[in-house]
Amino acid sequence: MIMKRYLGETALAGNVEVIELLAGERPIVRLRETWFHPQGGGQKGDRGTIGPVEVLDVRFGPDKMIDHFVSTLNGLEIGQIHSFTVDPQWRLLNSRNHSAGHLISGVCERMFPGIEPQAGHHWPGEARVDFRGPALERVIEGVTTLGQAVIEDIQADIPINITGDPYENRSCVIGNYTPIACGGTHVSSTAELGNFRIRSAKRKGDFLGVGYELPA
Repeated sequence: MIMKRYLGETALAGNVEVIELLAGERPIVRLRETWFHPQGGGQKGDRGTIGPVEVLDVRFGPDKMIDHFVSTLNGLEIGQIHSFTVDPQWRLLNSRNHSAGHLISGVCERMFPGIEPQAGHHWPGEARVDFRGPALERVIEGVTTLGQAVIEDIQADIPINITGDPYENRSCVIGNYTPIACGGTHVSSTAELGNFRIRSAKRKGDFLGVGYELPA
């Protein structure tokens, strides 16, 4: 089982050991331990480099390993130790979108009792949080106020912390909002989210999707 260092550490560079190479149309590198966050939990996978090759995407494999999709296997060998880098700008963009989704969830639960977040999709350009509860129409009617409340929390520079054992019961906590079990990456403060706006609020059956973005 691979050691998921990204759950407990914030390093974006270091050394990794190659333990498996899978050739094919999309060549894959597997590592003994990884600091690359794989796609999952509503967050896009990291990008970067392993040794001389480019890491294009990172996903969970069908056997619960983590697959690092690379540009080529040339220059890599099983058992070798290579330096790695995680693309810092791509990581930050995804961390900001993920943290913004958690913040929306907390603010919405506070403003509209009975509303509960069900799922998050935090991809840049198409981010949203899906809610369920007895007051969905109230959220739609108050979406402007909701957006302003989120902006106020961003300006308040509220700490964002990871609590619990990072490998067993990891949670993300924003200020006094309810902790949310999470395996994703986050910024350290709401102030790092920068500009924010709610893009849409659309109801589909028993669910309400609140779309958001962090414009430059």
